Amino acid sequence: PRAGSVAAAEFQKIATNTPADVLILDVRNQDEANAGMIKGAKLVPDEEITARLAEIPKDKRIVTHCATGIRAEMAYHKLKAAGYNVGFLYAALDVKKDGTFKVTAN
Repeated sequence: PRAGSVAAAEFQKIATNTPADVLILDVRNQDEANAGMIKGAKLVPDEEITARLAEIPKDKRIVTHCATGIRAEMAYHKLKAAGYNVGFLYAALDVKKDGTFKVTAN
């Protein structure tokens, strides 16, 4: 496993019933999010993270995701450097319009 990565099974559990002290951060672009987002997730595209840190709570564990895990890992490094308690999903993630999703390990 990659440093900071969250196992697909753990992500599935978190995303299905997100604990109050966790925020799922969707780092895909707006077009991808328009096709479907996990219920309760917050959208901050990876390239906007540094400019939008004030919108990301420091008192929660942050779990980032994208479509493949690449941008989620880049976002992880930015947030980690900024002092966040963060992890990322390193897996393929397909989110449907109704918020249901499928995780496929890389």
